[in-house]
Amino acid sequence: MTIEAPPAPPPAAEPKPNAFARIFGVLFSPNETFASIARRPTWAVPLLVIIVVSFAATAVILPRMDWDKVVAMQQEQIKERNPNVSQQQLDQMERMTKAGGKVFAWAAPGIFVIWYLLVAGVLLLTFRLMGGEGNFSQAFSATLYAWMPQVISSIIGTIVAVARGGLLDPMQMATMVKTNPGFLADMKTQPMLFALLSSLDIFTIWTIVLLIIGFAALARVSKAKAAAIVITWWVVVIGLFKLAPAAFRSVRK
Repeated sequence: MTIEAPPAPPPAAEPKPNAFARIFGVLFSPNETFASIARRPTWAVPLLVIIVVSFAATAVILPRMDWDKVVAMQQEQIKERNPNVSQQQLDQMERMTKAGGKVFAWAAPGIFVIWYLLVAGVLLLTFRLMGGEGNFSQAFSATLYAWMPQVISSIIGTIVAVARGGLLDPMQMATMVKTNPGFLADMKTQPMLFALLSSLDIFTIWTIVLLIIGFAALARVSKAKAAAIVITWWVVVIGLFKLAPAAFRSVRK
């Protein structure tokens, strides 16, 4: 007579993920954290954190912006191209510049949500075409958590802006915190070099590294393959949205 072994107990269910613990986890132990995110993606809390910090930074920095400097530089460029421009036209452009800048500043957090969706979708599609796995929920979650260094950058920038006091030149916001070598070039006289150097930001590079780790985990591909895909798209974005406009400005001079 044989005695049947008792059935093996079912594997213990993974505890419900703590989104705030994951935020710290992606910064200090990204491999384990992104593996957990790939198994059980969440996105509400990191998205809320990004939006809240963005609005808070806008509320603090916007009243300190010196829009007169932006208007003066804009009018100088317009006069160089069209010496016959009337003062009435310049005044109208001044009103539009100031109003448009404020509207964009408050609308930016919502626009960035669309950007996160686009980044997640494009990267997921590319990884799937290259033989990877994953779904959009995983990709969106990984993208948002990978964006946490940008949240830190925004907080630091807000603190520095308040500590400096006085009005802030919007044209110098990219180099106000010396986390990239953009301050080595002049935005007006060396727009291409400035665009390139300001792209090499510590927090941007940190975000790229986290995207590589996150998508490698969810797509089940090597980190080398993930790096090739993410860095290629980063170079494309830099070329289209920073270097190309800077080159256009250089040609128009």
